[in-house]
Amino acid sequence: MIGRSAEEVDHAPPRGRYAPVPAPQTIAPNSALRWAAPAAALVVASAIVVGRALRRRR
Repeated sequence: MIGRSAEEVDHAPPRGRYAPVPAPQTIAPNSALRWAAPAAALVVASAIVVGRALRRRR
């Protein structure tokens, strides 16, 4: 290989059929966290709004 030292060739990432296969992605944990955090924030915010509305009524 012209232009590349032996060290660069040794540390180059494998390509083609010798490349590592990416790990399969799990969908369940990521999708659950995607809606759980905004839903929890909405519950807390609505509880605060309802609490303030009830205080003003009294």
